[in-house]
Amino acid sequence: MSNVQRICQGVAVAITTTFLLSGCSQVIKTGANVALGFTENHIVPPILAMDDAEMICNTGNSLTPAIMATKDMGADPTRVAVLMYSASGMCAEQKALDAELRYLRASKSNQVTEAQDARIEQKRWAGLAAQRQYTGYQLFQSRYEKKYKKALGDGCGKMNSDIEQTVYLLGMLSGLQAMTNDINSGGAVNVPKDIAAVVERGMSCLNNEKFWGAPNATRAVIWTLLPGAGDDKPDPYQTLKQSMAIGEQKGVRLPHAMYAVAAQASGDDAKIRDALKSFAQARSEEKPVNPQFKLIDSMAELMVKGISDRYWTEHTGTRTADDGMQRFWDDSGSSSDLDDLFEEGKSQ
Repeated sequence: MSNVQRICQGVAVAITTTFLLSGCSQVIKTGANVALGFTENHIVPPILAMDDAEMICNTGNSLTPAIMATKDMGADPTRVAVLMYSASGMCAEQKALDAELRYLRASKSNQVTEAQDARIEQKRWAGLAAQRQYTGYQLFQSRYEKKYKKALGDGCGKMNSDIEQTVYLLGMLSGLQAMTNDINSGGAVNVPKDIAAVVERGMSCLNNEKFWGAPNATRAVIWTLLPGAGDDKPDPYQTLKQSMAIGEQKGVRLPHAMYAVAAQASGDDAKIRDALKSFAQARSEEKPVNPQFKLIDSMAELMVKGISDRYWTEHTGTRTADDGMQRFWDDSGSSSDLDDLFEEGKSQ
């Protein structure tokens, strides 16, 4: 075989191999996108309709690696990944809360070593929560800015689909939670502090009525926390109350959780108690949970329970009593479960 024939044969083999490999790659990419599209359309809605936030947070832990693996196949997993990272971040937040409550109990008992260990554990879990939530936020931010050719928070992209808008809301909230958890971790992840301002501006892109009052409630919380953010804006607590009314009507109590966050940050006992009571009273037969978004309502419930448990533990050393969002330890005529146990023992 002549040199010319060998060269031609080599070129032919290279072209054929490249064609086959690129074809295979295209098949994998198409398959991954089809799978993600099926997940978005047929799996995500039932997940959002579930009312077990604890189960979903564990789902986020287990499925996020598989969802993110499709990125190496050429697909875009962002919309599903934002939900999964938000869920897995919630798991770490709960672990951080448990460690914080252990710290508070140890501090009240003057158990110095136990308190120190609990504080270290709390910071580690808060750092992991921040890392997961910030990863979800970054994925969302990158996709948004690439698609709409503008920086997040600078104007509004035309988001036509419900899933796109829901992901936008979750992505923004993930960024805000990441910043908060990073502060609690002592800056382990170095989440940029300007995310709060981005979220405050960006939440105006969502319909407040459609999304249960959550966009304006989120903005109002930032007005109370970020110096200067509330200048020339409506009264934040009035805005929160208005958003809570919408949340009750729509069956998603996320604005109530935002009010609890703002109340806790204020350190005002009256506001904290009002937030907890408002949340407890917001669910009744006349105010059912939105069947499409039970998960969001369940996440809000976890947030408020965490604030309530922290408040109770600071003052009593125990978590919230069964009716502890409506009656407090120092209310007239109230008694703790421990008091009831002692009374039962005396009567025997």
